[in-house]
Amino acid sequence: PIKNEIIVSLQCMNSIIALDGSGGVLQCHAGCILQDLQEFASHKGYMIPLDIGAKGSCMIGGNVATNAGGQYYARHGSLHANVLGLEVVLADGTVLDLLNTNMKDNTGYDLKHMFIGSEGTLG
Repeated sequence: PIKNEIIVSLQCMNSIIALDGSGGVLQCHAGCILQDLQEFASHKGYMIPLDIGAKGSCMIGGNVATNAGGQYYARHGSLHANVLGLEVVLADGTVLDLLNTNMKDNTGYDLKHMFIGSEGTLG
């Protein structure tokens, strides 16, 4: 940090919470390495629809924050289309629970889309 910046490390937030076999929904923390998620899903018969060159070192939270593309973009769509929910911490410390495992939810604004691709500027 040079002036008033802070650095947040997500290395300890690297747990895979659950993989719902009936819906194919994976829940994990933001610090999970993409390649670890791919291997975990592959052992369960699923795939992560994101594959980039830095998969051995990039974290899924950073991929979502930058709306990473990769070689599966044309077939499976962007991360906007594949992320079902987020839990976000705002600058003032407020935690927004935007977790949802439903594929379709039209009950109001879908706030998670504001955070996907915001590069961490919003939360």
